[in-house]
Amino acid sequence: MDRAQFELIGNVGKLEIKPIKDNKKLAIVSIATSERWKSEGGDWNEKTYWHRVVVFAPAKVNLIENAVQKGTRLRLVGQVRPGSWEDERGQTRYSVEFVVTGFGEVEILARGKPKAEAAAAADEGEALPKAGKSSRRRAA
Repeated sequence: MDRAQFELIGNVGKLEIKPIKDNKKLAIVSIATSERWKSEGGDWNEKTYWHRVVVFAPAKVNLIENAVQKGTRLRLVGQVRPGSWEDERGQTRYSVEFVVTGFGEVEILARGKPKAEAAAAADEGEALPKAGKSSRRRAA
């Protein structure tokens, strides 16, 4: 069997849990990844990319719903699926979807700060600590 697969490691920006049929849920996670490079002039540049990932597997959705918040660093592994739809003008539009099903992986690499703690740190001008070793949680 052939498969198109992805692995993303990045920080959660937006998180939505939506109900679907048969009392199940899905999670839609926006993940920020970035790259850094040094210009010819010696300055560092950084570019951030946003990826929308849909998670269907119930155990993985449960982990995301209970343990993930904005700022959480995740590792997601899943399938790349091409998609298409017709826009309001009748033109066919194409997209690439990132989907995590039962065969995919959701791993928490570092936790984001709770909202109140993050706001207090921003008010005090604290830098967010870098992710070091942490206990990692994975959905089965």
